Amino acid sequence: MKKEAKKTDKKLDPVKKVDLLAEEKKVDKKKDKVVVKKEVTEVKAKARYLRVSPKKVMLVIGVIRGMKVDKALDQLLFINKGATKPVTKLLNSAIANAKHNFELDENDLYIKHIVANQGPTLHRWKPAAFGRAHPIRKRTTHLELILGIKKDEKVEEVKKDVKTEVKKDVKKKKKVATKKKVVKKETKKKDII
Repeated sequence: MKKEAKKTDKKLDPVKKVDLLAEEKKVDKKKDKVVVKKEVTEVKAKARYLRVSPKKVMLVIGVIRGMKVDKALDQLLFINKGATKPVTKLLNSAIANAKHNFELDENDLYIKHIVANQGPTLHRWKPAAFGRAHPIRKRTTHLELILGIKKDEKVEEVKKDVKTEVKKDVKKKKKVATKKKVVKKETKKKDII
């Protein structure tokens, strides 16, 4: 009898505990939770293990660093390098992240930070004369891109205009400059022998 009672207790207890925990979680979810959306200041995207040397990618990203996104895409079309393809793909991915995840406008985005870091190197061998082998290093790249959001420049210009108008209204006292007379001493000429 004792064994049967223990078996039934074991069967009932876990079910009750699970139900109690589930009810507590539901209550926690419903309690005064206020979701506050934080203002997004930057959007990130990464491309890792690209089969391009970081040195070659740096030539491309140096050109577009700091540009607005639409101008950077136009610029990449006219750069005749193989590394433009993965950089363009990453830039389009970051733009898609900004639109889909944060509902940002493409016209407000600019390239805040872009860097090409070195990834792992693949080591291969090239056969050479007299039974030797020369090493081949196939380098990889990790690309990191951060897009920033440019705020309206017109609003900032209006604020600057207001500040300059206030400064102009203040009267300035003019300082009167006095000239000092320079008195030259007469010197005697030396006789040359």
